[in-house]
Amino acid sequence: MRQTSTTSSDSDLLTGLLGRLGFAARPDGELQLRGIRNPDGSLRWVWPARERQPLFLAFYNATTWKARLFSQAVRLAFACRLQGLLFPVLPGRYQAESRPGWLPGSFALFTGTPGPNRKAVCCAPDAQGCRVFAKLALGPEAEARIAREAAVLARPRPAALRAVPLPQLLASAPGLLVQTDVQPARATRSASLELPHRTYLCATAAAARRLPLAATEFWHTVHHQVADLLNLPDTRLPVGLRRQLATLLAGLSPQQQLGFGFAHGDFTPWNCWVAPGPDEATPGHLALYDLEFATEQAPVLYDLFHFQVQQGLLVERLAPALIRDQALALAAQLDPGLAPAEVRLAWHLYLLHQVSSGLLLYHAQPEWHTQVQWLLAGWHGLVNLELAPTEPHRRLVLAELLDALPGRGGVVLKLRAADAYELRPTSDVDALLPRAAARATARFLRRHPLVRAATVRPQAHMLSVDCHLHDDTFLSVDLLHEVERKTLRLLPAPAVLAGARTVAPGVPVPSLAHDFAYTWLFYWLNGSSVPAGHLWHFEQQPAAEQRALLDNLRRDYGLSFGSLAEAAEFDAALLPALQRAVQRQPGNGWLLRGRRALAYGWHTLASHFRPQGMLITFSGVDGAGKSTVIEHVRHGLEKQWRKRVVVIRHRPSVLPILSAWKYGKAGAEQRAVQSLPRQGRNQSQLSSLVRFAYYYLDYVVGQAVVWLQHTRRGHIVLYDRYYFDFINDSRRSNLRLPEGLTRSLYRFVHKPRLNFFLYADAAEILRRKQEMPAADITLLTRKYQDLFRQLGSRYRHSRYIPIRNHDLDATLSTISTYIRQEIQ
Repeated sequence: MRQTSTTSSDSDLLTGLLGRLGFAARPDGELQLRGIRNPDGSLRWVWPARERQPLFLAFYNATTWKARLFSQAVRLAFACRLQGLLFPVLPGRYQAESRPGWLPGSFALFTGTPGPNRKAVCCAPDAQGCRVFAKLALGPEAEARIAREAAVLARPRPAALRAVPLPQLLASAPGLLVQTDVQPARATRSASLELPHRTYLCATAAAARRLPLAATEFWHTVHHQVADLLNLPDTRLPVGLRRQLATLLAGLSPQQQLGFGFAHGDFTPWNCWVAPGPDEATPGHLALYDLEFATEQAPVLYDLFHFQVQQGLLVERLAPALIRDQALALAAQLDPGLAPAEVRLAWHLYLLHQVSSGLLLYHAQPEWHTQVQWLLAGWHGLVNLELAPTEPHRRLVLAELLDALPGRGGVVLKLRAADAYELRPTSDVDALLPRAAARATARFLRRHPLVRAATVRPQAHMLSVDCHLHDDTFLSVDLLHEVERKTLRLLPAPAVLAGARTVAPGVPVPSLAHDFAYTWLFYWLNGSSVPAGHLWHFEQQPAAEQRALLDNLRRDYGLSFGSLAEAAEFDAALLPALQRAVQRQPGNGWLLRGRRALAYGWHTLASHFRPQGMLITFSGVDGAGKSTVIEHVRHGLEKQWRKRVVVIRHRPSVLPILSAWKYGKAGAEQRAVQSLPRQGRNQSQLSSLVRFAYYYLDYVVGQAVVWLQHTRRGHIVLYDRYYFDFINDSRRSNLRLPEGLTRSLYRFVHKPRLNFFLYADAAEILRRKQEMPAADITLLTRKYQDLFRQLGSRYRHSRYIPIRNHDLDATLSTISTYIRQEIQ
C-alpha cells in the first residue's frame, strides 16, 4: 500500500480517540499504529503495528466476491507476516496510561463515517478472549444515538426478538457504549434474504398490531420531517425529491390502517449475522446488532424494505425499478395475508420515513461522500416510480434530471421560467456539463423506467436526447459539453461551469454575464434578434448589472449599444464585425477552428446515415376531413414531439405546376386554388400520358430532394394526398389513364412508412362539401379501401391504414398511436 502522510485532522482524531481509550501521545511511546485509508485519503481502520491478527476485519462487510477476496488476501498477508509491507506504520507514538477494564490488550479502531452521526468503533478481545465492541460518539447526534441503543438493549425484549440473539450491554456512559460480540460460531453475512432472515421478518410481521396511521407516532414523525424539508431555507438537498416526498405523503389518508410493530430500523446485510444450524436438517438463526434506529412502532415490512433498498443501492448498484419489484415480490411471499394495497402503503411509508430522515441527516452533513449521491439518485427513482400512476412523467423525469445536475457539475442554459421544475409542456432543457457527465446523463435518460424510448443524436459539441415517455408526454434535452457554434467557440465551458450560481428553487445556472453573452451570441450568430422573453429577463436586472452587460459587449466584441433593447435587435451590418471579434477570442485560433470544422463535418456527414425523419400521407375524397386532421397532427408533432413538420400538397413540386409555363408561378397557383377538383376537360390519352410523365418525374426526382432537405435532417413530411390519387382518381389531376398503368409504376415511387386513408359516409361528406355525387364518393371510398388492402399485403415495410373519420378525437388518437410506434 502506498505510504500516505497523516493529515492534521487524522492526527487530531486519532489523538482524541486514543485518549478516550487510555493512550497518550508521546514521542517515546511504545505504541505505533498501522492503518487503511478511504479513497479520499482519510483514515478508515487503525490497529497496533505489532498486531498479529487482522482484528479490523470485524468491521468489514464481506458479502460480495470482491470483499471476500480482499478479506482472504488480508488474512493470508497476516499469516505470512507480510502486513508490514502492505500497511505502513502511521506517524506518531502513544503510551498506555489508564486503559478501561474492557480493553486489556489488542484492539482495532474504525474511525467512523463522516457526518452528524459519526462515531468510532473499537473492537477488542476481553480477558477471556471474547470480543467486545465499544462505540465512541464524535458529536451530540451520535451521542444521542448511542444512548438510544443502550436503552433498547437495557429494556425487556419485544416478543418478535425473544428467539433472536442480541448484544449484551456491558457499560454505558455519555458518548460511550460497550457491548458483547454477537457473532455466533461459523456465522457469515449474507447479501440476500435467507431462511433465518425470513423467520425474523415473519415473526415481526406476525406480532404487528393494526392501527390507523393517525394514531401512530411514526405517522406524525413523517409529517414533521417532510414539513421540515420543505421549509429548509438554504440547503444542497434536491428540490425535486423534497417536493415529490410531499406529493407522495399528500396521497395517503391518515385514516388508513396498517400493522405496526418492532423494526430494527437499519436491517442490512452488514448489521446481522447468519448462524448455521448444528446439522443440515436444523435451520440456522439470525443474530442482530447495531440497534441505534430500533423502534417498536414501525410499519410492517419496514426491515424487509430497508434490507433490499440498502443492499440494492449501496452494494449491488441496481436500478430503482428492479429494487422496487424485488422488494414488493418478497413482501408478498413473506406476508401473503397482507392485501396488495397494504403492501404498497407499507412501501410508501418506508420511503417517506427513510428518505426524509436521510435528507435531514445529509442537510446537517458538511461533506458528502460518494454513497450519498448514490442514495439520493436511488431514492429519487424509487419515489418517482410510486408517483408515476398519478403524476405527469415529464415532470417526474425533469425533476430527477435537475436534481442530478449539481452533483454532475452542470448548469441549465437560457433558463427563463420562474420555476424550472414546472416548465411548460412545450419547453426544452438545455444544459452544459463536462463531457463525461453529459454522456452519463444521456445514459440515465435512456435507461429511465418512465422513458419508453429515447433517441440520442450526437453532435460535435453536444448530445441531443429526445425522450418519449410512457404517458405519451415528451421531453427534449440538449446536453452541451462545449459552448460552440459550428467552428467557433462562443464561451469557454470550464469558465462557465466554474462561475455557476444557484437560483430558486435550487437550480444551477451560469453567471449573469455568461448567460447574457451566450444568449446574445446564440441568436445574433444565427441571424436573428434576441426574443422578447430573453430580453425581458435581462431587463429585470439592476441598472448597474445591465450597464455591465453592455460594457462586456464593448470590451469583448467591440460593439457599443445604448441599451439592452438596442443590443437585442439584430443588425446584419454588424454581423461580420462580430464574427471577426469572436474569431479573435481565446480558443478560436485557426488550428482549433480547423479541428472543430473536421468534427462538425464528420458529425454532419454521420447524421445523413441515421435519418430520424419520416413521410406520412393522408388520402381521402374531398370532405373526408383531411385538412383538419393534418393541421392537428402537424401541431401535435411540433408541440408535443418537438419535431419540425413540413406539409406537401399532393406531390413534391420540385417541378412547377404545368400551367406555370403559361400563366407564371403565382398565376398558376391562383388558378389551382380557384378551380374545383375533377373539373378538367382533358379527354386525350396522349396529353394525359405527357402530363402524367411530368408528374411522375416530379415524384421520382422529388423523393431524393425531400430526403436531402427534410427526412435525413429529422423532419416529418406530411403529404396532403399522394401518388394514390393517380391510381384511384386520376380525373382529379385532369388525366385519362388506365388504372393498371399508374398502379404498376407505384413500385418505383418512394413508399412512405405511414399512409392513412380517411373516409366517412357519403351523407356526412356531402354535409361538409358538395363537390362530388354520393355515388362517386361511395365508389372512390371502396376503391381506396381495396387499394390500401392490396398495398398493405405487398409492401410490408409500409403501413396502409384506413380510418373512418367520424370522431376527430378518436381519429387523432389512432393516428398518434401509429406515429408513436414509428418514432419510438
